[in-house]
Amino acid sequence: MMLLLDMVTTAAILFIVAAGLLAIFGVLKIINFAHGAWLTIGAYCAVATAGLGLSPWLALPIAFAVGAVLGGITELVIVRPLYRRPLDAILATWGLGIVIGQLITLWFGRDVQFTPNLLSGTVDVFGVGYSLYRLFAVAAALVIGLAFTFLLEGTRLGLSAQAVIMNEMLARALGID
Repeated sequence: MMLLLDMVTTAAILFIVAAGLLAIFGVLKIINFAHGAWLTIGAYCAVATAGLGLSPWLALPIAFAVGAVLGGITELVIVRPLYRRPLDAILATWGLGIVIGQLITLWFGRDVQFTPNLLSGTVDVFGVGYSLYRLFAVAAALVIGLAFTFLLEGTRLGLSAQAVIMNEMLARALGID
């Protein structure tokens, strides 16, 4: 049972990571090799927040805000000028990922960093004591999956994104950018 729970929670964490890649690649058709570096920056926002003595729960909105701002800047400054040159965009995001990794190493060092657990303790799941924190990751993945489904299928923005994914030229002809 423990192995099954570990598989489910690992899949949930990977789904959360892949959902961001899906959103970027699906619409922009850009393979973003800096995606993992941005996730790492989010994790180090939690480390910095803990270092300041603030609540670990504050790290979640801070990481989201920092990621959104830096991701937006990356799209405007690096990716957007390279829309018509996808191979150059791949190289640019790959290089950006390397730079971000090196900056993180400079600022935080090579030692393993820890933060306080957001949720501590265990919950009895089918007779097995399992980490509440990992179960929270499963719940978060479910919420993200449902939110993506609603966004893509229940909103005008989602329908526009689907149109661009399926046929970009036709979507542009219909006035969807």
